[in-house]
Amino acid sequence: MTPLRVRPHLAEILDRTRHVVLTFSVLGNLLPEPETVAGQVRDMLLDTGHQMSILVSASGNPFDMLAEAYAAGEDLGRRAEQLVHDAELDAAGRAPITNGAPALLDACRATGRAVTVYAPHSESAVGRFLHRHGLRPLVGPALGRGFAMRHPAVRTMAPVIESIGALPGETAVVCATFSAMSATQRAGAHAIGVERLREPRKMLHGGEGSNAVVQSLTHLADAVRARVA
Repeated sequence: MTPLRVRPHLAEILDRTRHVVLTFSVLGNLLPEPETVAGQVRDMLLDTGHQMSILVSASGNPFDMLAEAYAAGEDLGRRAEQLVHDAELDAAGRAPITNGAPALLDACRATGRAVTVYAPHSESAVGRFLHRHGLRPLVGPALGRGFAMRHPAVRTMAPVIESIGALPGETAVVCATFSAMSATQRAGAHAIGVERLREPRKMLHGGEGSNAVVQSLTHLADAVRARVA
């Protein structure tokens, strides 16, 4: 069998990688109807008499509404958190997983690379999703919204990498968006973008630091197996 040829940029990253962080957006979607959930939080806030700016009120992003609720008070924040959590937990019971994700996790285990999942969702929803797809044993820490809220406005992946005791130069973060890749590069870690999950290939390229873009998680899994750290 002819050995798999891995592109030089990706090969160089994988040769250095001991830890792999998967941003949840490459695995699946726990908020398939974000506007609906954002609307539920908005309605709850308005029912209490809370006033918000037109810009915030028009947002269809549940996390914007969640931040607005916590800014209005701890009690409203907890109520909003419950609404978002319930929606995520429900989605975790039926959401499909991205093709190639199980193969990637298997490849990481086979080559001795530790795996962490980082998500903006509730930890229990992420755990349910991983358990349902039989992948929880292949993942170490699963960092969710609780972790993110302790590190607000994170523009770098540094807190994530520090929390798992990894060195940035030995960590690759698998991303679906340019913003996640940029946050990874600002932390000094390696960014691997997966095209067409959230953004096209041309949007994932660029930025400072070490980065590569792959066609799919299946392609990345094959490359991981071909480059033993």
